[in-house]
Amino acid sequence: MMTEYKCKICDNSKNNKELIGREMMFGFHDEFIYFKCSLCGCLQINQPPADLAKYYPIDQYYSFQSQPKKNWKTTVKNILFQLYYRRILPYNFFYQKESNLLSVLRDMDFQSPILDVGCGNGNFLQQMATWGYRNLTGIDPFIDKDITLDKNSGKVLKQTVFEHTGSYSLIMMSGVLEHMDHQTDVMQELHRLLKPDGILLIQIPVVDSFAWRKYDVNWFQLDAPRHFYIHSVKSMNYLAKNTGFVIKDEHYESGAYQFIESEKYIRNIKYSGSFPFSSEFEKECHKQAKILNKMKDGDVVRFVLQKQ
Repeated sequence: MMTEYKCKICDNSKNNKELIGREMMFGFHDEFIYFKCSLCGCLQINQPPADLAKYYPIDQYYSFQSQPKKNWKTTVKNILFQLYYRRILPYNFFYQKESNLLSVLRDMDFQSPILDVGCGNGNFLQQMATWGYRNLTGIDPFIDKDITLDKNSGKVLKQTVFEHTGSYSLIMMSGVLEHMDHQTDVMQELHRLLKPDGILLIQIPVVDSFAWRKYDVNWFQLDAPRHFYIHSVKSMNYLAKNTGFVIKDEHYESGAYQFIESEKYIRNIKYSGSFPFSSEFEKECHKQAKILNKMKDGDVVRFVLQKQ
């Protein structure tokens, strides 16, 4: 008798497809049961592991790494970004088509209250401080202790979204929601923290993408068992609607890693492992990623949400 899996996003339990995902970032190769909902398309882990800390080694996991040391290139780039956010440089100075993150930040006053959920050591907030933003807060339950940001711009607090209080004009989550269980509860907390006219930005991998169709369980964004949910655009709309949000915009932001890392996984090579891909192959991966983003078939989307 086939196991019946119930989708935690739309409650569908019919014809959901079972899959086996492997841990590949650190090369443990542990296997986990996932299933893909036949109705909303969300790909989700059946049961998160009890020993989850094993899969987030603090000394190796990227979001807890120290901020890269500054050099003349980063200094110049930060100056240009500051001019951009002060509207001295045009909106398309950095990109041919402005991303929704850049456009949203550009519309924010430097004193607007901004929250970054799951920010790790707060590296992006530290960058924002150099650009001129002065009312910044980050929360992450896995940091060792609270962190004071540069230029008296705010703090990173050792808290969960359920513990935090405040009211924000902008809430950002980049590469975070897919790691969180009980997603309806999480979204309701974000609704509580967002001002009535505020903006919520959520960047996540999406399963309805070329990379998933090409690589299946070897797609590096499956990232078992750290990614509990890999949404489709449809399932993300379900989640938003059921928690009092509406999706206003979608911006595709996939990169070359959807090919480079997935090709490693096919060869049973872990994320940090090396494989002698040619420079021509890497250039083609970057080119293909840009094409897929224009076609809205890339594997990473940044959603812009507002309260209903």
